[in-house]
Amino acid sequence: MNNPYNEKILNENTRLRTFHANVSEDHLIWHRDRQNRIVEVIHSNGWLFQRDDSVPIVMSSGDILEISANEWHRIIKGKGDLVLKIIEEKKDQNKDGKNDFDDVRIARMLASDEYDSIEQIKKDHPDLFEKYINEKKKRKKRKKRKKKRQVVHDPNYKAPEGSKRDKQLDRARRAYQRGDVKLAARIRQRMEKKARKEPGYKNKPRKDTGRYTESASLLNREILKEMIEDVTEEMKLDELLKELEQRIQEKKGKSPKGLSKAVKKSLDKKADKRCLTRGSVYAEFRKGLAAYLSSGSRKGMTAHQWAHARVNSAQPSKSWATVKKRKKCPKKK
Repeated sequence: MNNPYNEKILNENTRLRTFHANVSEDHLIWHRDRQNRIVEVIHSNGWLFQRDDSVPIVMSSGDILEISANEWHRIIKGKGDLVLKIIEEKKDQNKDGKNDFDDVRIARMLASDEYDSIEQIKKDHPDLFEKYINEKKKRKKRKKRKKKRQVVHDPNYKAPEGSKRDKQLDRARRAYQRGDVKLAARIRQRMEKKARKEPGYKNKPRKDTGRYTESASLLNREILKEMIEDVTEEMKLDELLKELEQRIQEKKGKSPKGLSKAVKKSLDKKADKRCLTRGSVYAEFRKGLAAYLSSGSRKGMTAHQWAHARVNSAQPSKSWATVKKRKKCPKKK
């Protein structure tokens, strides 16, 4: 079927369409368009416009009709010719990710002689671009948040980005940051308990952690593991939580209570041997406990092992360390 109109293309988005008085009414059918359109009535003599489920309205010269994409509509014949200026939007003019009436309005302004560029329209009609500007700011904020959330763990922790271990470490870190120390401790404890049960896992005994003693070394290692994990698991967790609470109190500027006797005894030996102040060694130990929850550790390590390892590697010359040298070293026995 031939088109019931004559059309003159003014530019990429704008066309002038003329329906003559002798057009057959059978050709003026219900239809819908693929893009949003703004229709300006240039000349009409009794012609009507009708949307789906609406009564027809008379079109007069200068009227502006906004027609959404895929909206059913039709025109009804009047007397004389009907001339329409149609602006069809195919580009996202304000870069907001949508082809909507804001884009059509911008295209209409560009089609007129009033504006030469989008920059001029931006100055006079910032409301058409406001959504885009706000959306752009939100996207930037989201990107910044994502960058902050992505914590790359030490390769020695065996937690590559996206792995199950990486997600568990991130979950523990978030829990610790929002103050839920118990949840963070339980997540980390469960993680490393499973890691220690994995085939091929090897743990080098350390005398300074208090876990391995002379009497314990005579027992079968597997039996000793089961005894420690099943009988003293909750006790160890409670002890860890107390020590972490002390670390939090210390951060707030409150005077922390003492560590457990066993831990103190071990740390005192380290401090005396290396000529460090005992208070700074205690602080370093608590930092190790906090780092165990917030940053992670090597596979299979307990919180106390990790904290002791931090103390062992800490030196006053290292920027991250809090240990301090004594003015006078104790005499060696």
